[in-house]
Amino acid sequence: MQLSVSPGKDVIIRVPGADRSYRGRIVGYDPYEYLIASVRLPGRIRRELAMGGQIIVKYIHQGTVYGFKSLVHNAITSPTSLIFFDYPSVMEKVELRRDTRTKCNIDGMLQAEDAEYECMIVNISATGCKASVRAGSREPIARVEVGDALVAIVNLGTEGTLKLPIVVRNIQREQGIHTLGAMFLDLNKTEEEKIGNYLERMRRLTR
Repeated sequence: MQLSVSPGKDVIIRVPGADRSYRGRIVGYDPYEYLIASVRLPGRIRRELAMGGQIIVKYIHQGTVYGFKSLVHNAITSPTSLIFFDYPSVMEKVELRRDTRTKCNIDGMLQAEDAEYECMIVNISATGCKASVRAGSREPIARVEVGDALVAIVNLGTEGTLKLPIVVRNIQREQGIHTLGAMFLDLNKTEEEKIGNYLERMRRLTR
């Protein structure tokens, strides 16, 4: 199976049993043998993976989300945080859906590279959101391109705060305001339920 990944490709990594996913980047591979990703993991999870384990890897290519399960061979911290895992033999493909967005004004944060930015979530659906952030032209968020993976931290009030991996689908930039339309790249069942509860509450209270 030929993967559409190369060094520098953003990926989202989920460890079964963990309550969130982690953003990483492919830094090396040997076709049909193994891949290497740079990803920061909590110490407990990293130590478990250093002894082997399974992960779920997702990435986006030309508007489609691809995902696969893989066995980890090692996880190291020196010279940097890396995990080594099997090249997949089976791949799943998920077409990105377009759901009706609900207008909102939700306080949030966007994480791009090692920087974090205050943002306003101006609409949200079960599959994505639109975020507006003010930043200078030299800041990392200004270099974000369509297809890049980021992390959105979204405050849903009574549903709590969610930390969600997103992939950028469209960008508008005007006078220092960057508005990013994005799709959620990987949600667990709890996150899906919380977003669904929030949307239902919005519909009930704003009709």
